Amino acid sequence: MNIKKFGTIVAAATAVSLLAGGFSATAANAATGTPQFYLLDGGDGHLLPDDTVLHWDSQILATPGPTVDDISVLFPGTADATGVAYFIAPQGKETTMSAWTASSDGALTPGTVDIMAPNLTLSGFLFGNWAQVKANGGDFSLGFAWTRNNGLNIADAGVKYVGIHVKPGGDWTFDPQSSGPSATAPTITTTALDSAKVGAAFSQTLTADGTAPITWSIKDGGALPAGLTLDSATGVVSGTPTTAGSYSFTVVATNSAGSNEKAFTGTVDAAVPTAPTKPSGSSANKVDVADPAKGAKTITVPAGAANKGKTLEAWAWSDPTDLGQVTDDGNGNFSVDISSLPGGEHTIALVAPGDATYTVLAWDTFTKQSAAGDTTTDAVDLSAAVTASDLWSLNAEATKVDFGSVARDKSVTKSLGKVTVIDDRNVLKGWDLTAAWTPFKNGAGDEIPATALAVAPKAYTGYTPITGVTVGTGSKIASSTAVTTLTTGALFDADLTFTAPKDAQTGDYTSTLTVTLTSK
Repeated sequence: MNIKKFGTIVAAATAVSLLAGGFSATAANAATGTPQFYLLDGGDGHLLPDDTVLHWDSQILATPGPTVDDISVLFPGTADATGVAYFIAPQGKETTMSAWTASSDGALTPGTVDIMAPNLTLSGFLFGNWAQVKANGGDFSLGFAWTRNNGLNIADAGVKYVGIHVKPGGDWTFDPQSSGPSATAPTITTTALDSAKVGAAFSQTLTADGTAPITWSIKDGGALPAGLTLDSATGVVSGTPTTAGSYSFTVVATNSAGSNEKAFTGTVDAAVPTAPTKPSGSSANKVDVADPAKGAKTITVPAGAANKGKTLEAWAWSDPTDLGQVTDDGNGNFSVDISSLPGGEHTIALVAPGDATYTVLAWDTFTKQSAAGDTTTDAVDLSAAVTASDLWSLNAEATKVDFGSVARDKSVTKSLGKVTVIDDRNVLKGWDLTAAWTPFKNGAGDEIPATALAVAPKAYTGYTPITGVTVGTGSKIASSTAVTTLTTGALFDADLTFTAPKDAQTGDYTSTLTVTLTSK
């Protein structure tokens, strides 16, 4: 069906009953739920030709005709709906109840395929200026709405409507060119931006009349104040201004029917100060403040006759420090307590209490000397010469290790004895201590390989290696980074284990173990 030709609104074929506060299904039709409504083609359920002319007082809502079965567009209610209404409205104002030209409460007859307000004619509206519509004519919307709050608001289900054209005197036709009103171009209604300040959060929604949806933009060549942005969908200008000063830009509101522009000008105010600006150089109202004596707790600021008899606020720098309120001596001289300030150079300034601009009325720079109890520093040059013995030596205390009698396939362990390394050189480089040994031989020319001897290095009894000295494994007895052993040396030992091969010839065997100290 062509919705452009819808003519009436009727209820679905479900039994309903009118209750206090709204509609509900009867027990026989509880499964159907909230009654649903349709738009019908024509007063009798048939399509109306585009040129059909209806008279003002003709009955436009009659029993649906044969084509009612073809209707498939539902208009269900919602949980908040408590009533129904029938209306004539200016096109574009269908959802604004206060703008309706005329309206009438609806009623349903239980147990039938109910028609909205049976036998209604356009002169049968209960409320509004329907007589003016008849007399003057024009383009309007004829529609149906779910209502709530005793008919004061449109429910969430909304409205259904069709366009009608009324001729002066009351003859009218359905508007064949619309399924609703023509879109209305936007008109921006916001007149100015709210006041804005640097550092203060800002949010304002721009508004416009016209058909939704409306999109928002800034006209080329213009810009919002720094720190603010415009949401193109909602028209919300938000952010935190970052720069003080004047601004000028043009906003454009656009919808399907056209656009509207509005220029905005204004000023972003500077951030509210929280302390005076530190005066210096040629800043106004400079006076002569004498440097206080060592240990003095106050200074005198001669603010002059213009400030005689006043109470002022004292500030000091490097960092802005509020020293509290001070009162003059009757001649415009103000005594300021500086006991909280450390020794060194400071700028002192006087302002009027409560002055939001923090205008400096008198200022100067002075130097406070350190006094008893102040934190102070001084410098003493220190020097020293580092010496060393420049010793570099290795001593293996044992000259012979005798394993005694060792049966074939048996082992005997003996201690290597104390090995002393001294590294107290002028230039420390670190070192490695290693061991190497020859095969075991007897007088008959028999030989036992060097692998018959196993070496397990360890620190000498009672000696703990200093940081940087490490006991090794196997043939590497120890090593060191660039640290001194002093003249007492680093002390090492090793467990020597000799294992007689099971097929060795009997006899007395000898070997030589050599310990080597190598500088890195």
